[in-house]
Amino acid sequence: MNVTHLSSPRRTGLTRLLALLFSSLLLVSFPACGESKTGDTADPSVQSGQDAAAPSGGDPEPAETEDLFEAYRGIDLDGRTMNISVSSNISENGGGMPTSYPYIAGPEELTGEPVQDNVYERNHLVEEMLNTTLNYSELDLNYDQVQPYITNLVMSGDTGIDYYVNDQLGLLNCGLNGLLLDLNDPSNFGTDWFDFDGGAYYAEYMKGLSLGEKRFIMTGDYFIDTLRAGHVLYLNKNIARDVLGSPDAVYEMVLEGSWTLEKFDAIVEQAYSDVNGDSQPDDDDIYGLAGHSKGWAAPYYAFYYSTDSHVVDFDADGMPYINDANLERMSKAAEYLITLDNSVGMYKTTSVADTLKKFVNGGAMFSMFSKVGDMEQNSIRDFDGMGVVPYPKLDESQASYRTLVHDTAEMGAVPITTVGEAATAVSAVVQVMAVHAHAHLLNDYYEVALKSKYAQDKYSAEMLDLVVAGISAPFEFAYELGFGSDSYLGNITFGPVSDSISKGSDMTASSFASHEKVANKRLKKLMEAYGYGG
Repeated sequence: MNVTHLSSPRRTGLTRLLALLFSSLLLVSFPACGESKTGDTADPSVQSGQDAAAPSGGDPEPAETEDLFEAYRGIDLDGRTMNISVSSNISENGGGMPTSYPYIAGPEELTGEPVQDNVYERNHLVEEMLNTTLNYSELDLNYDQVQPYITNLVMSGDTGIDYYVNDQLGLLNCGLNGLLLDLNDPSNFGTDWFDFDGGAYYAEYMKGLSLGEKRFIMTGDYFIDTLRAGHVLYLNKNIARDVLGSPDAVYEMVLEGSWTLEKFDAIVEQAYSDVNGDSQPDDDDIYGLAGHSKGWAAPYYAFYYSTDSHVVDFDADGMPYINDANLERMSKAAEYLITLDNSVGMYKTTSVADTLKKFVNGGAMFSMFSKVGDMEQNSIRDFDGMGVVPYPKLDESQASYRTLVHDTAEMGAVPITTVGEAATAVSAVVQVMAVHAHAHLLNDYYEVALKSKYAQDKYSAEMLDLVVAGISAPFEFAYELGFGSDSYLGNITFGPVSDSISKGSDMTASSFASHEKVANKRLKKLMEAYGYGG
């Protein structure tokens, strides 16, 4: 955001997605911030990078830099305490990536580790500039406990929390049930300092989590979990060398645009090796892909939502409707995933933790349902020959690789009990946090932590650039799953594919038809919940 162009604290202009330059996030080191928050994390030994070399003959010339915070330096919150509730649990019941709590609350003092010191300095900048005190409270809840918890507080009139940082799915249900403030409605604020179009937020992603002009959930570089929770395929380059003749063979397919589900299926099958020679696939063998798909088809949605086989479109007013125009594409995706599920190269586990264990023990060429942030774990960082690639396209006609962000990514939201001056204070605090994170946090990830220590190969930056560039508005995924058997779209997006995988036969057309009536009813109710239609 160019703050010198802000004539008003209200945002103007078209919504746009941040031009992400999140080069090579993989293999970054993060310090522990308490055992319950970080899981299997690394020794925080990365130190700040050296200053730029001085030109010959003297000290470097000071650069003229824009004051990113000029528009906010006159804000005085009069010593107000900002109460922030932040998720502190580890996703996937402990089997997934560490929580984002350290990137929001930060340490209590400088540590010498650049990413954590960045967060510390950001938080203290906000306190001093805005004359406020930040009070963080940890909330250790699974995604399905978030909405009931916030409901109880809101319905009781409790004003003890100014804003939440918690799981996307839990907050989504809060918005659907009228518990969250519409951040795009200026009448909810005395003064609104949010600038969602200025580059510090992922504007299109936020749009995909709601309907029309309403915005209930915030994400961007400050809420960095959106990037950390991006689904990727981990790659064992040692097995790739044995199977394909080069450790870089998969990278090359990705870069030339030929990384497709058909090619992926063939590689998974080819990678199987009967290590113990008993002519039976068992735990001792090497497989093409490990994934927690034993007994169910749900984990394959990470592949499906990367194929751009959407069935929900939007009209001129931004309202969703069910469209069967992509049924052929859905059917094609189902056939490839049926092949994958039945492949001898598919090693099926019952948990994400077991999937990662199989991978790091050298038993699989790829690991399914992994995220960028999982690389913070010691077992992944220390893996010799570790690589990462985006999920494959459906076919080469697909314009680009797509990246699904897991729905337990931790994002921001404001309860409806935060009103007036309190809402104004939240908008100021979050806005300054967002501007600082956009300007500095990613640099510390890439230039200091990654480049100084952990990148394993020359392709790393290009792969992660593709992964991050592929993150897209998540409406269809966000509203399909719900809690348990509930679905806000009547299981019509992934449901026909899941049914086909479970049955071992392409039944997408008939399954789509069976879901369509319910899906249209659910979609109508969803629109009504957000104040549209009726």
